[in-house]
Amino acid sequence: MKNGKFTNTIIRMQYVPRWSEHAPRFEDNASAHSFRCAALSIMIGIIEEKVYSNPLDKLKLLGRCLWGDLNNTGTGSIKHVTKKESLVMNHIRSYEQELSKEIVSYLSKSLQEQAFDYIVKAQDDTYIGRLVDAIDTLDAYLYCHRESRYDSNPFFHAKHKELEQTLADTGLASVTWLLDEYKKQSGLYEFVQYIVALDTVQRWNGSYNLVPDNDATHSFRVASLALFNGLLERERFGNKSIDLYKLLAKATLHDLPEALSGDVVSNFKHNNPDIKLAFEQYEKETALFMINKLPELFHADMLEFIAHSKSDDYVGEMVDIADKLDALIKASLEMRNNPHYADTYYNQLLKVQHRYENPCVIFFLAYTLHDLTYSNLIGQ
Repeated sequence: MKNGKFTNTIIRMQYVPRWSEHAPRFEDNASAHSFRCAALSIMIGIIEEKVYSNPLDKLKLLGRCLWGDLNNTGTGSIKHVTKKESLVMNHIRSYEQELSKEIVSYLSKSLQEQAFDYIVKAQDDTYIGRLVDAIDTLDAYLYCHRESRYDSNPFFHAKHKELEQTLADTGLASVTWLLDEYKKQSGLYEFVQYIVALDTVQRWNGSYNLVPDNDATHSFRVASLALFNGLLERERFGNKSIDLYKLLAKATLHDLPEALSGDVVSNFKHNNPDIKLAFEQYEKETALFMINKLPELFHADMLEFIAHSKSDDYVGEMVDIADKLDALIKASLEMRNNPHYADTYYNQLLKVQHRYENPCVIFFLAYTLHDLTYSNLIGQ
């Protein structure tokens, strides 16, 4: 099995730059982009269901938005105009397909059928495939809008207008609905800004880091680990009761309140019960403040996904597990170059070992963790 290689692919997504040839004010990468697409797909799924009464497969939409660009780790960032060039277009598509199939092959056999849908078929000709493609464009539009607000680079101003027209031409009602609400610069506009701004919240401050990190890349990894673990427990260990959509939505949005509160060092947040409780209350109040910016049709779902992301049930525990496994991975990658992280690694490992007996945790510790070293990461 090559599950460690698949996890390394998840980590390497943040090393694939986007827009770099245009010298953007805000650096972007495939990992942060995939997080934003996943977050936006949750909103689109709610709109499809509650505005247009279309009960589409929201898990499929979310899974495809999260993992649909994993082949970027093999192709790098290819400009959109190049992908449409007749001389190379078919070659690029064929190579991307083969790379996507190879990435699926890294996974345990029991996970491959579902992963094939999320990775290889992400932007197929189905309605969900068209939505995934439109959400990809929507994220590019939002990114260019942020650049045009904070910088005078003429490329992003022109691209913002071009992408707005592209979105209007999709004919997808849910995408048009969200775009129209966004352009009103009302509460939904503010909520989307929290999603877009999560890449500005730096993590692991105060430590020397070989692997840079922010809340957007972290959220992508946590969501990916949660999806992997959820599929593993359902398909390999027979836990059919897991609500994979709810798990993935919670994992995607679990740190969104930090767009306002910032990332607080974990040792301080958990220094004593009083501090821990105070931060839990603060984070819930921040989440409610964000959710109340949205139209009411979003409230019930977003309350569940953001304010109660680590709920006192198995799904909430699975979100917490994915969050802690990501911290363990981070420490594993850093500790050979920064002795500080050796303590972090062993403390985190003890927490995971003593707190959880879930099949996905046992599997991770037995088969995946030992492959996640910095030398393996940069050697791929």
